[in-house]
Parts: sequence; C-alpha cells; structure tokens
Amino acid sequence: MSKEAEKEQAVYTVMEHMASVQQKSQAFIDRITKKGSLSQNQIMLMFLLQLTGSLNITDISERLVITPGAASFMCDKLEDLGFIERVRTKEDRRVVNIVLTGSGKQHILSLFDTFALTDLDKISAALQRIDELMGGMLQ
Repeated sequence: MSKEAEKEQAVYTVMEHMASVQQKSQAFIDRITKKGSLSQNQIMLMFLLQLTGSLNITDISERLVITPGAASFMCDKLEDLGFIERVRTKEDRRVVNIVLTGSGKQHILSLFDTFALTDLDKISAALQRIDELMGGMLQ
C-alpha cells in the first residue's frame, strides 16, 4: 500500500472514530439528562460552573454558543430550582457572577449514580488521553 493510500485510510479511520465517539457522547449526555427535567445546556452549564467556580453571563453565552439573553433565561430557571445563584463581585457591584449552589453540586453528582466507579475511571482516563492527543495536534 502506498504512503498516500495509508494516509487516506488513516484519515477515514479517524473520521469513523470521531463520528462514533460524538454519537456515543451525545447518547451519554442524553442518558444523564433523561434523569430530570433539565436541558442539555442547563446540565452543561452546571458542569462548567463546577469546573470553573463561577462564570458571568457573557462567558456562559460564549462557551455554550447561545445569546446572552438565552444564557440569562437559563440561569433564571436554574436559580428558581436552587441550583445556582447570582453573586455580585466586591470589586464592581455591576458585575454578576453565576455560581453553583450546594444543591446544584449534589444534583450533578446524582446524575452519575447509575455508573460504576470503575466505568467512570475508565471513561475519564480515555477522555484525558483523547484531550491530550487532540491538544497536542492543535498546537
């Protein structure tokens, strides 16, 4: 097989795996979101808040690729449920950050109740490796 044919085959294999992983990731998120009345974006926002500590509406809209109005509306719903709260910064009272509440953190953890620790560890290790590989290729 020529180098060109090998490269083409490698590209097709990468495309197949990317499509498969994307579909399975979507199914994984679907399974998590079916446990409650929250949308995928609401769940992803709660994940982001857990990981970052806090975000403002602009950050949320950019990360979730939604309008600031939609981000604010989504936060209203999560605030009504007691999962997030709005906190004004001491440096500038006009700046409002969104933070996850204790109830929100507990809700996130409960979404993973049906998954065995060993499975979560395996998924985490595989995703970390994919993240590292893709990050290295993008530099």
